[in-house]
Amino acid sequence: MKRYSSGAIILHWLIAFALAFEIALGFSMPRGTEGFALFQLHKSVGITILALTVLRILWRFTHQRPPAVEKGVTHLLANAVHIGFYAFMLLAPLTGWAIVSTSDIVVPTMLYGTVPLPHLPLPAGINEAVEETHELLAWVAIALFVLHVAGAIRHELLLRRALLVRMAPNRLTGALLGLGVVAVFFVTGSYIAGSYARPDAEEPADIAQEAEVDTPAAPLAAPGPEPGEGTATEEEDEAAGEEPPTAEAADPAAEAAPTPAAVQPGPPPKWSIRPGGRLGFSVGNGGETISGSFSQWSGSIAFDPENPASADIRIEINLASASVGDATQDGMLQGGEYFATDNFATATFRATSARKTGGNNYTANGTLTLKGVSRPQVITFRLTGTAANRHVEGNASIARAPFDIGTGSTGGDLDANVAVSFSFDATRQ
Repeated sequence: MKRYSSGAIILHWLIAFALAFEIALGFSMPRGTEGFALFQLHKSVGITILALTVLRILWRFTHQRPPAVEKGVTHLLANAVHIGFYAFMLLAPLTGWAIVSTSDIVVPTMLYGTVPLPHLPLPAGINEAVEETHELLAWVAIALFVLHVAGAIRHELLLRRALLVRMAPNRLTGALLGLGVVAVFFVTGSYIAGSYARPDAEEPADIAQEAEVDTPAAPLAAPGPEPGEGTATEEEDEAAGEEPPTAEAADPAAEAAPTPAAVQPGPPPKWSIRPGGRLGFSVGNGGETISGSFSQWSGSIAFDPENPASADIRIEINLASASVGDATQDGMLQGGEYFATDNFATATFRATSARKTGGNNYTANGTLTLKGVSRPQVITFRLTGTAANRHVEGNASIARAPFDIGTGSTGGDLDANVAVSFSFDATRQ
Protein backbone atom coordinates (compact mmCIF):
# COMPACT_ATOMS: atom_id res chain seq x y z
CA MET A 1 0.00 0.00 0.00
CA LYS A 2 1.35 3.40 -0.97
CA ARG A 3 2.48 5.58 1.93
CA TYR A 4 2.25 9.29 2.52
CA SER A 5 5.46 11.29 2.13
CA SER A 6 7.87 11.42 5.08
CA GLY A 7 7.10 15.08 5.72
CA ALA A 8 3.36 14.40 5.84
CA ILE A 9 3.90 11.47 8.25
CA ILE A 10 6.08 13.50 10.60
CA LEU A 11 3.64 16.43 10.62
CA HIS A 12 0.68 14.09 11.13
CA TRP A 13 2.08 12.53 14.29
CA LEU A 14 3.50 15.77 15.67
CA ILE A 15 0.07 17.37 15.36
CA ALA A 16 -1.66 14.26 16.73
CA PHE A 17 0.45 14.19 19.92
CA ALA A 18 0.19 17.96 20.33
CA LEU A 19 -3.60 17.83 19.94
CA ALA A 20 -3.96 15.02 22.47
CA PHE A 21 -1.88 16.96 24.99
CA GLU A 22 -3.60 20.28 24.24
CA ILE A 23 -7.18 19.01 24.51
CA ALA A 24 -6.46 17.14 27.74
CA LEU A 25 -4.73 20.21 29.14
CA GLY A 26 -7.64 22.45 28.20
CA PHE A 27 -10.21 20.24 29.93
CA SER A 28 -8.21 19.53 33.10
CA MET A 29 -6.23 22.68 33.91
CA PRO A 30 -7.57 24.78 36.82
CA ARG A 31 -9.27 28.05 35.97
CA GLY A 32 -7.95 29.99 38.98
CA THR A 33 -4.65 31.78 39.45
CA GLU A 34 -2.90 28.54 40.32
CA GLY A 35 -3.32 27.52 36.69
CA PHE A 36 -1.51 30.50 35.13
CA ALA A 37 1.56 28.51 34.14
CA LEU A 38 -0.62 25.83 32.51
CA PHE A 39 -2.70 28.53 30.84
CA GLN A 40 0.47 29.96 29.29
CA LEU A 41 1.50 26.47 28.17
CA HIS A 42 -1.97 25.90 26.70
CA LYS A 43 -1.63 29.08 24.62
CA SER A 44 1.90 28.15 23.55
CA VAL A 45 0.93 24.66 22.39
CA GLY A 46 -2.14 26.08 20.62
CA ILE A 47 -0.06 28.50 18.56
CA THR A 48 2.37 25.64 17.82
CA ILE A 49 -0.51 23.54 16.49
CA LEU A 50 -1.64 26.48 14.37
CA ALA A 51 1.82 26.82 12.84
CA LEU A 52 2.14 23.06 12.23
CA THR A 53 -1.32 22.99 10.62
CA VAL A 54 -0.46 25.80 8.22
CA LEU A 55 2.74 23.93 7.33
CA ARG A 56 0.78 20.69 6.88
CA ILE A 57 -1.68 22.37 4.50
CA LEU A 58 1.16 23.83 2.46
CA TRP A 59 2.82 20.42 2.37
CA ARG A 60 -0.36 18.76 1.18
CA PHE A 61 -0.75 21.16 -1.72
CA THR A 62 2.85 20.62 -2.82
CA HIS A 63 3.13 16.85 -2.33
CA GLN A 64 0.91 14.24 -3.88
CA ARG A 65 -0.97 12.03 -1.45
CA PRO A 66 -1.69 8.32 -1.98
CA PRO A 67 -5.00 7.35 -3.63
CA ALA A 68 -8.08 6.81 -1.48
CA VAL A 69 -8.72 3.29 -0.27
CA GLU A 70 -12.52 3.60 -0.37
CA LYS A 71 -15.23 5.23 -2.45
CA GLY A 72 -18.81 6.28 -1.92
CA VAL A 73 -20.30 7.28 1.44
CA THR A 74 -17.42 6.03 3.57
CA HIS A 75 -14.97 8.00 1.43
CA LEU A 76 -17.06 11.15 1.86
CA LEU A 77 -17.29 10.54 5.61
CA ALA A 78 -13.53 10.07 5.90
CA ASN A 79 -12.95 13.28 3.95
CA ALA A 80 -15.43 15.13 6.16
CA VAL A 81 -13.55 14.02 9.29
CA HIS A 82 -10.23 15.19 7.83
CA ILE A 83 -11.68 18.52 6.75
CA GLY A 84 -13.22 18.88 10.22
CA PHE A 85 -9.82 18.30 11.80
CA TYR A 86 -8.21 20.95 9.61
CA ALA A 87 -10.97 23.41 10.47
CA PHE A 88 -10.57 22.67 14.16
CA MET A 89 -6.77 22.97 14.07
CA LEU A 90 -7.12 26.42 12.54
CA LEU A 91 -10.15 27.76 14.39
CA ALA A 92 -9.37 26.50 17.91
CA PRO A 93 -6.03 28.35 18.22
CA LEU A 94 -7.46 31.44 16.53
CA THR A 95 -10.48 31.61 18.86
CA GLY A 96 -8.21 31.04 21.84
CA TRP A 97 -6.00 33.90 20.66
CA ALA A 98 -9.13 36.02 20.27
CA ILE A 99 -10.27 35.21 23.83
CA VAL A 100 -7.00 36.47 25.28
CA SER A 101 -7.01 39.53 23.01
CA THR A 102 -10.55 40.64 24.00
CA SER A 103 -10.54 39.74 27.70
CA ASP A 104 -11.21 42.44 30.30
CA ILE A 105 -8.20 41.09 32.19
CA VAL A 106 -5.05 41.89 30.25
CA VAL A 107 -2.91 38.75 30.29
CA PRO A 108 0.27 38.99 28.20
CA THR A 109 1.18 35.86 26.25
CA MET A 110 4.76 34.62 26.30
CA LEU A 111 5.16 31.57 24.09
CA TYR A 112 7.07 29.00 26.14
CA GLY A 113 8.05 31.83 28.48
CA THR A 114 10.28 33.57 25.93
CA VAL A 115 8.53 34.84 22.77
CA PRO A 116 5.86 37.55 23.22
CA LEU A 117 2.65 37.07 21.23
CA PRO A 118 0.81 40.32 20.44
CA HIS A 119 -2.92 40.58 20.97
CA LEU A 120 -5.23 40.66 17.97
CA PRO A 121 -6.92 44.02 17.23
CA LEU A 122 -10.44 42.77 18.00
CA PRO A 123 -13.39 44.44 19.80
CA ALA A 124 -13.94 43.43 23.42
CA GLY A 125 -17.61 42.77 22.73
CA ILE A 126 -16.93 39.47 20.96
CA ASN A 127 -15.17 37.91 23.95
CA GLU A 128 -18.12 35.87 25.17
CA ALA A 129 -18.96 34.60 21.69
CA VAL A 130 -15.43 33.46 20.87
CA GLU A 131 -15.09 31.83 24.29
CA GLU A 132 -18.26 29.78 23.73
CA THR A 133 -17.05 28.87 20.23
CA HIS A 134 -13.67 27.80 21.58
CA GLU A 135 -15.28 25.48 24.13
CA LEU A 136 -17.64 24.04 21.52
CA LEU A 137 -14.70 23.35 19.21
CA ALA A 138 -13.05 21.32 21.96
CA TRP A 139 -16.03 18.97 22.09
CA VAL A 140 -16.11 18.79 18.30
CA ALA A 141 -12.48 17.72 18.39
CA ILE A 142 -13.31 14.89 20.80
CA ALA A 143 -16.01 13.66 18.40
CA LEU A 144 -13.66 13.89 15.41
CA PHE A 145 -10.97 12.04 17.32
CA VAL A 146 -13.37 9.19 18.17
CA LEU A 147 -14.52 8.95 14.53
CA HIS A 148 -10.95 8.98 13.27
CA VAL A 149 -9.85 6.22 15.64
CA ALA A 150 -12.98 4.20 14.88
CA GLY A 151 -12.26 4.44 11.17
CA ALA A 152 -8.68 3.25 11.63
CA ILE A 153 -9.81 0.30 13.78
CA ARG A 154 -12.48 -0.60 11.19
CA HIS A 155 -9.88 -0.79 8.43
CA GLU A 156 -7.32 -2.70 10.48
CA LEU A 157 -9.55 -5.21 12.29
CA LEU A 158 -12.79 -5.52 10.34
CA LEU A 159 -11.67 -4.98 6.74
CA ARG A 160 -8.19 -6.42 7.29
CA ARG A 161 -6.56 -3.53 5.48
CA ALA A 162 -3.13 -2.38 6.62
CA LEU A 163 -4.18 1.27 6.68
CA LEU A 164 -1.67 2.27 9.38
CA VAL A 165 1.26 1.63 7.07
CA ARG A 166 0.17 4.66 5.04
CA MET A 167 1.19 6.85 8.01
CA ALA A 168 3.97 4.75 9.56
CA PRO A 169 6.92 2.55 8.55
CA ASN A 170 4.94 -0.56 9.47
CA ARG A 171 1.71 -1.68 11.18
CA LEU A 172 3.32 -2.20 14.59
CA THR A 173 4.89 1.25 14.63
CA GLY A 174 1.61 2.78 13.47
CA ALA A 175 -0.33 0.96 16.19
CA LEU A 176 2.17 2.03 18.87
CA LEU A 177 2.03 5.65 17.73
CA GLY A 178 -1.78 5.57 17.77
CA LEU A 179 -1.83 4.07 21.27
CA GLY A 180 0.73 6.68 22.31
CA VAL A 181 -1.58 9.50 21.24
CA VAL A 182 -4.45 8.02 23.27
CA ALA A 183 -2.13 7.51 26.25
CA VAL A 184 -0.93 11.12 26.12
CA PHE A 185 -4.53 12.32 26.27
CA PHE A 186 -5.54 10.26 29.30
CA VAL A 187 -2.25 10.50 31.20
CA THR A 188 -2.08 14.28 30.76
CA GLY A 189 -5.66 14.80 31.89
CA SER A 190 -5.34 12.48 34.88
CA TYR A 191 -2.02 13.93 36.02
CA ILE A 192 -3.12 17.57 35.86
CA ALA A 193 -6.50 16.89 37.43
CA GLY A 194 -4.83 14.98 40.27
CA SER A 195 -2.03 17.49 40.79
CA TYR A 196 -4.40 20.45 41.01
CA ALA A 197 -7.24 18.81 42.90
CA ARG A 198 -8.65 21.37 45.30
CA PRO A 199 -8.65 20.47 49.00
CA ASP A 200 -11.68 20.96 51.17
CA ALA A 201 -12.39 24.65 51.57
CA GLU A 202 -11.68 26.23 54.92
CA GLU A 203 -14.62 27.10 57.08
CA PRO A 204 -15.30 30.83 57.31
CA ALA A 205 -14.73 30.61 61.05
CA ASP A 206 -11.15 29.50 60.47
CA ILE A 207 -10.44 32.55 58.34
CA ALA A 208 -11.96 34.79 60.98
CA GLN A 209 -9.81 33.18 63.65
CA GLU A 210 -6.69 33.77 61.59
CA ALA A 211 -7.60 37.42 61.19
CA GLU A 212 -8.08 37.72 64.94
CA VAL A 213 -4.68 36.21 65.60
CA ASP A 214 -2.96 38.51 63.13
CA THR A 215 -4.64 41.68 64.40
CA PRO A 216 -3.88 42.52 68.04
CA ALA A 217 -7.01 43.40 69.97
CA ALA A 218 -5.23 45.18 72.84
CA PRO A 219 -6.01 48.90 73.37
CA LEU A 220 -3.50 51.55 72.38
CA ALA A 221 -2.73 52.49 75.97
CA ALA A 222 -0.88 49.86 77.97
CA PRO A 223 -3.04 48.69 80.91
CA GLY A 224 -1.85 49.17 84.45
CA PRO A 225 -1.16 46.27 86.80
CA GLU A 226 -4.09 44.21 87.87
CA PRO A 227 -4.92 43.68 91.55
CA GLY A 228 -2.96 40.83 92.99
CA GLU A 229 -0.04 41.29 90.58
CA GLY A 230 2.52 42.75 93.00
CA THR A 231 0.73 45.98 94.06
CA ALA A 232 -1.80 46.53 96.81
CA THR A 233 -4.98 48.54 96.34
CA GLU A 234 -5.80 51.55 98.53
CA GLU A 235 -8.61 49.56 100.15
CA GLU A 236 -6.17 46.83 101.18
CA ASP A 237 -3.75 49.40 102.65
CA GLU A 238 -6.55 51.00 104.67
CA ALA A 239 -7.70 47.59 105.93
CA ALA A 240 -4.17 46.97 107.18
CA GLY A 241 -4.20 50.28 109.05
CA GLU A 242 -1.58 51.84 106.84
CA GLU A 243 -1.67 54.87 104.64
CA PRO A 244 -0.71 54.32 101.06
CA PRO A 245 2.87 55.45 100.58
CA THR A 246 3.28 58.69 98.66
CA ALA A 247 6.00 59.56 96.20
CA GLU A 248 7.53 61.94 98.74
CA ALA A 249 7.62 59.26 101.43
CA ALA A 250 9.19 56.77 99.10
CA ASP A 251 11.84 59.24 97.96
CA PRO A 252 12.55 62.41 100.02
CA ALA A 253 14.39 63.90 97.10
CA ALA A 254 11.29 63.71 94.96
CA GLU A 255 10.16 67.13 96.23
CA ALA A 256 13.12 68.78 94.54
CA ALA A 257 12.79 66.79 91.32
CA PRO A 258 10.34 67.80 88.63
CA THR A 259 7.36 65.55 88.20
CA PRO A 260 7.28 63.26 85.15
CA ALA A 261 4.47 65.37 83.68
CA ALA A 262 6.78 68.36 83.69
CA VAL A 263 9.42 66.58 81.59
CA GLN A 264 8.81 67.25 77.89
CA PRO A 265 10.55 64.63 75.77
CA GLY A 266 12.28 65.88 72.66
CA PRO A 267 11.37 64.85 69.12
CA PRO A 268 12.04 61.20 68.33
CA PRO A 269 15.25 60.41 66.45
CA LYS A 270 15.05 59.87 62.73
CA TRP A 271 16.22 56.67 61.07
CA SER A 272 17.40 55.95 57.54
CA ILE A 273 16.36 52.67 55.92
CA ARG A 274 19.45 50.99 54.54
CA PRO A 275 19.43 49.24 51.12
CA GLY A 276 18.90 45.49 51.07
CA GLY A 277 15.62 45.25 52.96
CA ARG A 278 12.68 43.12 51.90
CA LEU A 279 8.96 43.78 51.70
CA GLY A 280 7.15 40.55 50.88
CA PHE A 281 3.60 39.26 50.63
CA SER A 282 1.87 35.90 50.41
CA VAL A 283 -1.70 34.71 50.00
CA GLY A 284 -3.34 31.32 50.01
CA ASN A 285 -4.77 30.15 46.71
CA GLY A 286 -6.89 27.00 46.70
CA GLY A 287 -4.55 25.04 48.98
CA GLU A 288 -1.35 26.56 47.60
CA THR A 289 0.46 29.79 48.44
CA ILE A 290 1.40 32.60 46.08
CA SER A 291 4.41 34.53 47.38
CA GLY A 292 6.07 37.67 46.06
CA SER A 293 7.70 40.94 47.02
CA PHE A 294 8.01 44.61 46.15
CA SER A 295 11.41 45.58 44.80
CA GLN A 296 10.90 49.34 45.18
CA TRP A 297 9.77 50.92 48.43
CA SER A 298 11.02 53.61 50.77
CA GLY A 299 10.12 55.29 54.03
CA SER A 300 10.75 57.95 56.63
CA ILE A 301 10.87 56.84 60.25
CA ALA A 302 10.99 58.91 63.42
CA PHE A 303 11.01 56.55 66.38
CA ASP A 304 12.24 56.44 69.96
CA PRO A 305 12.24 52.90 71.36
CA GLU A 306 11.80 54.31 74.87
CA ASN A 307 8.96 56.63 73.87
CA PRO A 308 7.11 54.84 71.02
CA ALA A 309 4.00 57.00 71.39
CA SER A 310 5.88 59.83 69.66
CA ALA A 311 6.60 57.73 66.56
CA ASP A 312 5.97 58.98 63.04
CA ILE A 313 6.24 56.24 60.43
CA ARG A 314 5.58 56.60 56.71
CA ILE A 315 6.22 53.86 54.13
CA GLU A 316 5.63 54.28 50.39
CA ILE A 317 5.46 51.29 48.03
CA ASN A 318 5.82 51.30 44.25
CA LEU A 319 3.01 48.94 43.29
CA ALA A 320 4.39 48.34 39.80
CA SER A 321 7.44 46.68 41.40
CA ALA A 322 5.34 43.77 42.72
CA SER A 323 6.54 40.39 41.46
CA VAL A 324 5.69 36.74 42.10
CA GLY A 325 8.41 35.45 39.79
CA ASP A 326 6.19 34.92 36.75
CA ALA A 327 5.97 37.52 33.99
CA THR A 328 2.33 36.76 33.21
CA GLN A 329 1.13 37.05 36.78
CA ASP A 330 3.30 40.13 37.35
CA GLY A 331 1.52 41.78 34.44
CA MET A 332 -1.85 40.85 35.90
CA LEU A 333 -0.89 42.35 39.28
CA GLN A 334 -0.56 45.70 37.54
CA GLY A 335 -4.01 45.38 35.94
CA GLY A 336 -7.31 46.76 37.18
CA GLU A 337 -8.33 43.60 39.04
CA TYR A 338 -5.36 43.93 41.36
CA PHE A 339 -3.18 47.06 41.85
CA ALA A 340 -4.33 49.14 38.84
CA THR A 341 -0.91 50.76 38.63
CA ASP A 342 -1.86 52.99 35.70
CA ASN A 343 -4.16 54.91 38.03
CA PHE A 344 -2.63 54.16 41.45
CA ALA A 345 1.14 53.95 41.34
CA THR A 346 1.83 54.05 45.08
CA ALA A 347 0.49 52.56 48.30
CA THR A 348 1.19 54.37 51.58
CA PHE A 349 1.20 53.32 55.22
CA ARG A 350 1.25 56.10 57.84
CA ALA A 351 1.30 55.77 61.63
CA THR A 352 1.80 58.65 64.10
CA SER A 353 2.21 56.54 67.23
CA ALA A 354 3.22 53.10 68.39
CA ARG A 355 3.20 51.17 71.63
CA LYS A 356 5.48 48.65 73.25
CA THR A 357 3.96 45.21 73.74
CA GLY A 358 6.83 43.64 75.67
CA GLY A 359 10.57 43.25 75.30
CA ASN A 360 11.59 44.69 71.94
CA ASN A 361 8.19 44.13 70.37
CA TYR A 362 5.97 46.98 69.20
CA THR A 363 2.62 47.61 67.54
CA ALA A 364 1.70 50.57 65.36
CA ASN A 365 -1.88 51.48 64.48
CA GLY A 366 -1.97 53.51 61.28
CA THR A 367 -3.69 54.00 57.95
CA LEU A 368 -3.08 52.12 54.71
CA THR A 369 -3.97 53.95 51.49
CA LEU A 370 -4.25 51.68 48.46
CA LYS A 371 -6.08 52.19 45.14
CA GLY A 372 -7.53 55.44 46.45
CA VAL A 373 -9.01 53.78 49.55
CA SER A 374 -7.79 54.45 53.12
CA ARG A 375 -8.42 51.96 55.92
CA PRO A 376 -7.03 51.45 59.46
CA GLN A 377 -4.16 49.00 59.49
CA VAL A 378 -2.11 47.44 62.29
CA ILE A 379 1.51 46.35 61.95
CA THR A 380 3.65 44.55 64.52
CA PHE A 381 7.43 44.71 64.55
CA ARG A 382 10.50 43.81 66.60
CA LEU A 383 13.74 45.71 67.05
CA THR A 384 17.16 44.18 67.58
CA GLY A 385 20.56 45.81 67.79
CA THR A 386 21.70 48.76 69.87
CA ALA A 387 22.67 52.41 69.64
CA ALA A 388 22.58 53.82 66.11
CA ASN A 389 22.08 50.56 64.21
CA ARG A 390 18.88 48.56 64.47
CA HIS A 391 17.34 45.62 62.62
CA VAL A 392 13.57 45.67 62.10
CA GLU A 393 11.34 42.69 61.35
CA GLY A 394 7.57 42.76 61.28
CA ASN A 395 4.34 41.68 59.67
CA ALA A 396 0.74 42.58 59.01
CA SER A 397 -2.44 40.92 57.78
CA ILE A 398 -4.32 42.94 55.17
CA ALA A 399 -7.89 42.23 54.04
CA ARG A 400 -8.17 42.34 50.23
CA ALA A 401 -11.84 43.17 49.80
CA PRO A 402 -11.87 46.74 51.22
CA PHE A 403 -9.23 47.72 48.66
CA ASP A 404 -10.86 45.84 45.75
CA ILE A 405 -7.79 43.63 45.30
CA GLY A 406 -8.36 40.34 43.47
CA THR A 407 -12.14 40.52 43.67
CA GLY A 408 -12.66 39.66 39.99
CA SER A 409 -12.83 36.36 38.14
CA THR A 410 -9.19 35.33 38.65
CA GLY A 411 -9.17 35.93 42.41
CA GLY A 412 -11.99 33.59 43.39
CA ASP A 413 -9.73 31.09 45.15
CA LEU A 414 -7.58 33.63 46.99
CA ASP A 415 -7.74 33.83 50.77
CA ALA A 416 -9.46 36.84 52.28
CA ASN A 417 -6.29 38.15 53.92
CA VAL A 418 -2.84 38.81 52.49
CA ALA A 419 0.14 38.28 54.80
CA VAL A 420 2.76 41.03 54.55
CA SER A 421 6.24 40.76 56.05
CA PHE A 422 9.13 43.20 56.14
CA SER A 423 12.76 43.13 57.21
CA PHE A 424 15.38 45.89 56.98
CA ASP A 425 18.28 47.57 58.74
CA ALA A 426 18.04 51.19 59.88
CA THR A 427 20.70 53.72 60.91
CA ARG A 428 20.02 56.60 63.25
CA GLN A 429 20.59 59.95 61.57
